This record gives sequence, C-alpha cells and structure tokens, in this order.
Amino acid sequence: MTSERRNVVVIGGGAIGLSVAYHLGHLGLEDVLLLERDRLTSGTSWHAAGIVGPLRASMNLTKLAQYALELFAELESETGQATGYQQTGGVWLAQRPERMVELQRIKAMGDRAGLATEVMSGPQIRERLPFLHSDDLAGGLWVGGLWVEQDGQVNPVDLCMAYARGARTQGVEIREHSRVAEIEVDRGAVRAVALADGNRIECNKLVLCAGAWSRQLGALAGVEIPLAACEHIYLVTDVVDELPRPCPIIRDLDAGIYLKGDNRRLLLGAFEANPKIWKPRQQDAGFLMFDEDWDHVQPMLEAGMRRAPVIAEQGITHFMNGPESFTPDTRQIMGETPTCRNLFVAAGFNSIGIMSSAGVGKVMAQWICDNQAPLDMWEVDIARLDPLQGRDDYLLARLPEAVHNQFAMHWPYKQYQTGRGLRRSAWHRWLAEQGAVFGAPTGWERPLWYATDEAEAEPGYSYGAQPWWPAAKREALHCQRQVSLFELSPFTKIEVSGADALRFLQMMCCGDIDIEPGR
Repeated sequence: MTSERRNVVVIGGGAIGLSVAYHLGHLGLEDVLLLERDRLTSGTSWHAAGIVGPLRASMNLTKLAQYALELFAELESETGQATGYQQTGGVWLAQRPERMVELQRIKAMGDRAGLATEVMSGPQIRERLPFLHSDDLAGGLWVGGLWVEQDGQVNPVDLCMAYARGARTQGVEIREHSRVAEIEVDRGAVRAVALADGNRIECNKLVLCAGAWSRQLGALAGVEIPLAACEHIYLVTDVVDELPRPCPIIRDLDAGIYLKGDNRRLLLGAFEANPKIWKPRQQDAGFLMFDEDWDHVQPMLEAGMRRAPVIAEQGITHFMNGPESFTPDTRQIMGETPTCRNLFVAAGFNSIGIMSSAGVGKVMAQWICDNQAPLDMWEVDIARLDPLQGRDDYLLARLPEAVHNQFAMHWPYKQYQTGRGLRRSAWHRWLAEQGAVFGAPTGWERPLWYATDEAEAEPGYSYGAQPWWPAAKREALHCQRQVSLFELSPFTKIEVSGADALRFLQMMCCGDIDIEPGR
C-alpha cells in the first residue's frame, strides 16, 4: 500500500471528467490526477450518439453549450487528435400548434444568444429533407419546425481522446484501472480516496464525474446525489443513399424520437415513457451493453418509420443498448456538495453529456479553483435538490417521467406528477380541505392556488393566459381587503450569524433590522 498527495483528484474518465481535467490543466493547476475505474470512455461516453445541440432550455445553459462550437474545432489543431466534429444543422419538428409556440419561444432565446435559427414550414422541410414525412407537421404551410444552423455532431470517443491528450500536455496525470473503494471525510470535508488496490491518495479537492456511478461514489462520502439510471437504446440502419451530406440532426419532439446521420446510415433514438430501469454497481464491467429488446423498441421503430419511411426499406445493422443516467428534474448536477466541503460533482447529464462536456469542464474548473461559480448556475447546482430526492423509491417513481420529459412539452409552471408527497407541512390536510391545488417545485408540497370548484382545480397548461389567474386575482384582493395567513414551511430559511450579521441584513432588507428582540 502506498500513500500520496494530490491537489485535485477527478473520478471518471468519460467526456465530463476528461474535460474537467483538461480545463484544470489549462488554468495552470498543478498536481491534478484523473482516476478511471476501467478504461477511458468505458462508462457511457463510448456509446453516446454524439449530438451537439447548443440551443438549450435557458440562456445560461445555452451559453454553456455554445462553448462546444468553439472548443471542439480548436481541440483538433491543439492536440492533433481528430474529434469528428462537424456542423450539420438541425431541425426541431412540431406536430402540434402548441409545440410550435414552444419552438418560437426557444427561437427568440437562440436569436439573443447569437444562434442562426429559422422557422420552417412543412413544405420547406420537405424541400430541404425530402426523405422525411412532413405532411403532419403543425400549421401546414405556415409552420412546421425550427432550423438551428449550429446543430452538429462529434465522435464521442475521439473527443475524449483529444481531451485526454490535451490534459496530459498540461501536466494532468490519467490513471486507468483505478477504482475508488472509499472516500475519507474529516470534519465535513474531503480528505482522501482509497483505491481498490489498497493505495491511498490524499487530496485538497475531489470531483465526481462518474456518470451513472456518481450516486454510489457520493454515498461513500455520505452525500446524496439524486441520480437514477436506465437502459438507453438507439438503432442504426443500413446505408441510406437518400441521406443529404451532411445529414442534419432531426428531433421529432412530439414522437419522442431523434435521428442523425452516422456514416451514411441513420441513427434512431428515443426518450420513451417506459424506460427500463437499471441499478449501477461500482463493480460493473466497462463498455457495458444490455440485451436487445425488440418488443421494447417497437413503438420507437414505428415512430421512426413514420417520420423517415426509408427506415422501413433498410435493415437494422446495430442495436445499441447501454446505460444512461437521469436526474429528477432533467437538469444536470454540478457544483460543490452542500454537506461535504471540497467535494464537487458534475454528473447526471440526461444524454447530453458529450455536447455539454466543453462548457461544463470550463465552468467546473473555474468553480473548483475559485470556490465559486463563474456565472449563475443555480438551475443545475446540486444544492437545488432536496436530499430526500435521492431515495430509491422516489427515483424509481420519477425516472420514467424524467426520461420522457426530455422531449415532452415544457409548459410554463409545469408540475411533475410522479414522486409527489416527498415533504408535507403540518397544515397540508387542512389546506387541501380549503381547495388548495398543490405543486412541488422544490420537493415540498405547497399550495399554488385555491380552487372553488373542480374546473378551477384542474392544473391546465398554456403559453397564454394561465387558468389559475382568476384564483390568483381573488387571493390578491383578499390579501388587500382582509386578513391572510401564509404558511411558510416550504420556503427557504437562511440563518445569518456573526459579527457583521446586522450590517449584512441592513444592506439586504428593505426594512430596518436594528430593532429590539421580539419586534
């Protein structure tokens, strides 16, 4: 048994871990060590589809993803390692008018971010991509989809090798076949990792980038990392001569499928509503593949043939079924864990890890060096999640909805239906009797509004006038004219203490805080 000391230890030799290590090296950080339990890319990166889509659900996540467009091209010239990156363009299809509204809203954000986007009609899509069936797209002549010029693809394994070569050039050490068996925590902070071979490595900071296996590693340090894993499937056809070159990325959101070109073939994947749940173990073999299940993929295959009839004319040459991890709210988990200092996490990328790796690596490296995020990362910060969301029963209930939510309608104020009742206040039953319609945006069941009849209690969704507006108006008028009582159990409580507590609160609060106790 040997013992050594490192500044930063990164666990995980996939796209995320290698990108974090690469960017730590570029920031000039010394004594960075990356540990991979098997071989590089052997977790989930090796079988990723490799889609690069910079347009995300929010401006900050879009900015994070856009960095890949810059870095993937630069990596080849910097390292001499090809990444297979090419800009192909991509189209997001809409079969329903409300989906087209969603795409138009996303387009507005993409335009602000400097992306080249274009609303396309069904005939325009047919002209550009004649191998697609487009008669059912929303709006007919008026609207049918959204074109994003910067969509593209990359070879995941080649990208990882480029990260690794670049990291090594900057002095990062990478060790394969080095499985972590124990994480030592001392007085609430990471102290060291012990490997399965008996070696021990002390470190100032530890970064978990182990994908689907990150939850088990976090548990070694007493930290809940809410992740669940499932089998993620895609099919690859025989050669399709009708494909354009390059073939754009195609997302049929309402059908829950995506298509991309793969060396003159078509790759068909899906985010189904009934994924097959899988439980990772640290002893899992590398490059893990699951059995073929044609009954399970039948709906996906039928949807693919409807959208691209050419699939029915071609044979399926490859059935890919590998592990993938998903988070309860389909946003990745990043940042320093709230319950263990100097333990950082970058995991749970919901099938967008390859595309996210560039921006995530850059932000995480700065976060680790500066002990604070370089931009507002709250929507993906691990601190946003309730520790109870790491329970097995909760994750198993939520996983199918989380997977399907990738392509489901992303309505404003949308509430998850599964994994409910995680936390309830002592007033919950009484509030329900008063007509409360509950949501659970932070794990707590909390009243969103109070309904006076069954119709008003229905949580309908809209991009226009919200169905709960009349109830909100009624409650606001009640607050104005009468007495109201607010139940604040679900809200965040922040204790401020120390010599400068008063000065800080005087700065933060509108009212005068310097008053006698009890007022």
